[in-house]
This record gives sequence, structure tokens and C-alpha cells, in this order.
Amino acid sequence: MRLKRRALGLAIALAALAPWPGPSQAPPYQPPPEDLPREVGTQPIPFDHQLHMQNRMACADCHPGATSASRAGLPDRDQCMQCHQAIAADRPAVRQLAALPAGSKIRWERAYRVPDFVFFSHAEHAKADLACADCHGPVPERQVLMQEFSTNMVACMNCHAQRQVSNECFLCHDLGQ
Repeated sequence: MRLKRRALGLAIALAALAPWPGPSQAPPYQPPPEDLPREVGTQPIPFDHQLHMQNRMACADCHPGATSASRAGLPDRDQCMQCHQAIAADRPAVRQLAALPAGSKIRWERAYRVPDFVFFSHAEHAKADLACADCHGPVPERQVLMQEFSTNMVACMNCHAQRQVSNECFLCHDLGQ
């Protein structure tokens, strides 16, 4: 038993002395698999992304700030009614929307979110010519969205490494400095 402990201790010590493989030598770390795709809860108003995209709408038409702000917004009642006063006004979901008081926020169920301690800027990623689908999947093909890609730290760091973008901690985390 004593010999096994010494051998294990020697193996650990030798491993600590070995040179650390550079990023080009080591394959990217693969986190444990997530349960993806992950469905989100029922939306308060049925919304068909595929139908809206077929009608030549852009993501930023409904998600203000998606290309220009740190956070992409979600549409409120008034934003939806700009189009739906005249378009499909007789459909049950649009009637449900129209019945909400003017200025109402809609409590949409988010498909993607990062933890509160992570800073993510949609504007910076749009400036880098990333398409919405790079992180959100093939939205134009989806009637109902679900989370298809991971937003964990390893997935983000691997994406940065593939694009040769810095992985410095302060880019995504407020370190109190």
C-alpha cells in the first residue's frame, strides 16, 4: 500500500514538472454534455418565428438593440401592434395581444440567457460579423424557439479561440477593478 502511494505521489510530481501543452497541442476542453436542445416554457402569446422570418423581417425588427446595444430587447405589446393593427388582426393570438393595455410589457420566456455575473454585448458580437444564427441556431426554420447552443463559459471560450479573439477574464466578467 505504501509503495502504491509513493508511486502515485511520484507520478503527480512528474506530471507537475512536465511542460504544459500549448493551445495548438491540446484539443479544446469538452464540458459534460448539456441537455440541448432545451425547450423553454410556454410563451404568454403564441409567436411563430418561422412565419415572421418568411415575411422578410429581420431579428432587429422585433429585438431592439440586437445589433447596437449590449442587450437585445424583446418586443412589447406596442411594438407588435405597429404591424398587427392591420396584419392578421383577426387571429386569436393577435386579438389576445391587442387586448393588453397600451404600453404593456410581455413576459416572454427567454430561450438564451447568461448568468448575471457575465457581461455579453450583442453589439460587440454584431460588429465582429457574427450572424444571429451563430449563437441562436437556425431561427428562420423554427416556429417555436428552444435553446440549441450552449452559453456556458467553455462554449464561449472555444468560440473565441476558434476566431482568435482574446479570452481575457475581464472581457466577460466584472472583476471589481
